[in-house]
Amino acid sequence: MKSKGYIVRTPTTYPDFLFVKDGLSDEETEKVILHEIGHAEKDDETQHDYLRNRITRLTCESSAKSFEIREQIKKYVDLGNDVCNANWLSIANYLGTQSYFLVQEELSKYKFKE
Repeated sequence: MKSKGYIVRTPTTYPDFLFVKDGLSDEETEKVILHEIGHAEKDDETQHDYLRNRITRLTCESSAKSFEIREQIKKYVDLGNDVCNANWLSIANYLGTQSYFLVQEELSKYKFKE
């Protein structure tokens, strides 16, 4: 496989297939799975142009990455970590993203729930 993972759409009566490259660490495998689930959840009919249209590809990748970050922050909170004192930069680096604002935004959602 060239990429770390991808999802293959199937007819609506069948489940989609999710492929993950062998040999990834557990953490990287989790990130790839969440990212691909993000595609399954967020991509719409425009995803058919994914390979041919750069704007479509950027939009789909952005949505999938946002889903992945939301789920990772949710996991961080569910593990009992102190959201008020969380270092968003360290979390973003761990997640392998430069979407710092999104990490801050997701953390702030939980700060106001406490």
